[in-house]
Amino acid sequence: MAKNNNNLFVNLMTSGKPFDTGDEARMEITVRIILLNSMIALGATLLAVFGVESLKEGATLQGIADLAMALMTLVAFFVLRTNAPFLVSSVMTVTPFGFLCLFLTFSGGVQGSGVLWIYSFPLLSIFLMGMTVGTLYSALLFLGVLVAVFVPGAAAMEYAGAFAGRTVGVYLLVLICTIVYEQTKITKDRLVARLARELQAERDEMAAMKDNLKTGLFLLDREFAIQPQYSRSLEELLDGTELAGKNFPELLANSLPDRERETLRDYFDMVINRSFDQSMLEDINPLHQFAYVSRGGAVPKILSATFAAIERENGESFILANLTDTTREVELEEQLSAEESKRQEEMRSLFEVIHVEPRVLNDFIEDADWEFDKINGLLKDKGRAAKDLMVDIYQGVHAIKSNSVILGLNGFAAKLHALEDELKELRERDDLSFDDVLHVTFSLNALMSVKDGFRELIDRIRSFSKSEGRLREDQVLVQTLERAIEKTGTDLGKRAKLVVNRIDPQAMEYGPRRAMKEMLTQLVRNAMVHGIESPERREASGKDAAGSIFLSIEQAGGNIVIQLMDDGHGIDFVAIREKAESTGLIADRAKLDDRNALLQTLFHPGFSTAEKTDMHAGRGIGLNLVRERVKELKGTLKLQSEDGKGTGFRISLPYEAPAAGVASAS
Repeated sequence: MAKNNNNLFVNLMTSGKPFDTGDEARMEITVRIILLNSMIALGATLLAVFGVESLKEGATLQGIADLAMALMTLVAFFVLRTNAPFLVSSVMTVTPFGFLCLFLTFSGGVQGSGVLWIYSFPLLSIFLMGMTVGTLYSALLFLGVLVAVFVPGAAAMEYAGAFAGRTVGVYLLVLICTIVYEQTKITKDRLVARLARELQAERDEMAAMKDNLKTGLFLLDREFAIQPQYSRSLEELLDGTELAGKNFPELLANSLPDRERETLRDYFDMVINRSFDQSMLEDINPLHQFAYVSRGGAVPKILSATFAAIERENGESFILANLTDTTREVELEEQLSAEESKRQEEMRSLFEVIHVEPRVLNDFIEDADWEFDKINGLLKDKGRAAKDLMVDIYQGVHAIKSNSVILGLNGFAAKLHALEDELKELRERDDLSFDDVLHVTFSLNALMSVKDGFRELIDRIRSFSKSEGRLREDQVLVQTLERAIEKTGTDLGKRAKLVVNRIDPQAMEYGPRRAMKEMLTQLVRNAMVHGIESPERREASGKDAAGSIFLSIEQAGGNIVIQLMDDGHGIDFVAIREKAESTGLIADRAKLDDRNALLQTLFHPGFSTAEKTDMHAGRGIGLNLVRERVKELKGTLKLQSEDGKGTGFRISLPYEAPAAGVASAS
């Protein structure tokens, strides 16, 4: 750092010029100034002394000349303190010194010692005035010396030939050595200057690159403190300024818990000590990708960091860190992943529905619309208790899921199954909050969007279909139930067939078609899960490997009578009793042996004898849904079961036949 010195002597010797101990070129100029001031002090003093002596001895002209040169030397002292070029002061000082050397050579001095002053002249002249001017001055002095030592009578004393030769030879030796030294120094200085310029250019280029890097490049010492030289982007990434000296793990206080920061310090120790190879360290990097939250409360961003150990020439080890903002890349990856998932789901849905009869699929969508509309109505009912609301929504979702499973819409069924998990938990809680209901609402809206996608798929399928034969309602029902038997049987490893005894077309056309289809779907799936045995068990019991499910829908006495019976093993009252007792559903122990009481538990929401919950059983909602639909339609429900022979359901629903001539609502 350039500085001024208040010491009077130093100030005089440096002519008040500031100097920088860290700047080699500046220090060289300071040395030249100090030497020049030394010559001024010595030369002016000697010339003044010689001038006074000359005046005393009557050599007036010589005395005036000496005093004039002393005065010129003193003027050079003051010129040196101005902004005038250094050469001006040098010439004003070296010139009188040259004349002084000539005077001493010609006068001889004490025992001819005056000529010895000439040996310092080449050094001083070339050092102070540079190679060209200094060499010229030295050559002129050399000519004067030749005259003084070799021309007889030119000097005040007679120089012996041998002495004269040695005097001239030594002068030439000093001059040549000075010229060689100065030229070498000039060459070295030029090389150093060129290297310095190249180094500075590289530094400027590196600084420009560092300041324009989009990543945060920085060094960490063994205390994990950020070193001063870091890229400008680091401040933008960490939302801070003046990061030098700050502990990097502490800057992540809002982003990493204490334990993870301790892990990070351990990791840095492994990096700086090279405990593992670089590839291993990269694999265990805890900051490969992390969410950064600044202390200033800025918007969180996703950062990625890499670390590597480096060692300087002095043996110090540091961690070279590179921090990158990957927020946009992560967002794009998430968007691409979401788009890919959406595309795959659309393709899966397309493959799932392409094998479904469009009329059956359209029926499914209409039934789903009806269930969703009903759920929306329940959600708008402010007077309904939250727990009852969850039960009703649960039933509706279960109904849609059952139909989805039957049609093979596995992706949609899985989403409904997941929502059932949430609803089951909420149904059993007494302290439902507004947020709980709101979350269910959002989930339902997402499912409705998926369902609407099926409608678009139907249109796309129809656009490729040449013709579409219309199915009657009874045909749609039979196809739906057959698919339910096939799908459930495939999943459970069972075999069964639907045996239709009779379906009254008018009952299907004008009766509560949707409710009948929904109830029969639940009963058929219940028969496959709990009634029909595995092929091995059936054959061991003397039955056909494939079970049978018998269906009839008829009109009788102003009612629609639905009968569904399977030839399975019947109801397992032992399993029902154990489950009812373990859950406390039947408090009166006397009723645990009452078969009618046990049958009633089958219709209780949440009751199931299934050992595990899957897409087909375990929720305890299927038969509960059937009972609720029968109640809504003001009908009756009867259940009969015989061990080893099967279970039968008889549903009777009020029915009012249409007047003659009334067209079908379908």
